[in-house]
Amino acid sequence: MTIMQYLNAFRLYGLDVLLLALGVTLVTALLKKTLLKNAPKKLYLFLPFLIGLVFWCIYRAIADRNFLFLTENFPQTLESAFACGCAATLYYVVYEQFFRTKAQGGSSEPLSPLLEGYVPEEKREEAARALDEGATGLEGDALRAFVTQTLTAYADETVSEADIVAAAAVIAEFIEKTRSAQEK
Repeated sequence: MTIMQYLNAFRLYGLDVLLLALGVTLVTALLKKTLLKNAPKKLYLFLPFLIGLVFWCIYRAIADRNFLFLTENFPQTLESAFACGCAATLYYVVYEQFFRTKAQGGSSEPLSPLLEGYVPEEKREEAARALDEGATGLEGDALRAFVTQTLTAYADETVSEADIVAAAAVIAEFIEKTRSAQEK
């Protein structure tokens, strides 16, 4: 989406919907970092929308001091709850695309995809950081030995030693090429 499409989408909703959607985005980001940090990534596609629906219904019930309002004006409630869920999802996508990636974008990020299949997902970022930090000042055989040792420490137990050595050679070459490209 272009920035104009985002702005047009924000213009369609009312202030109450946008404020609730912002709260939903914050709650979703908090849940992602705490209670649901090991949840499947597909959950985060629907989570802002579902929380937005619930928040809107609670908001309307409190604002009108009448829980029957939700059922008496069901089409209006559903329309506004749907709008809140959509806005929350839009906010969350904007947060993930423009703000969160900049905060996490470290120098170890390019190493993470190279570790797939060798290091379990929950250890992958830690292993990438260890490789990035420990490889400073190492070259050639010393670098390959360090990468092999680090991969062995973090690798899944089902990965063979030959696979670790082969992956270490590729990763060490990647680190050297990246480092030389950055120096130029």
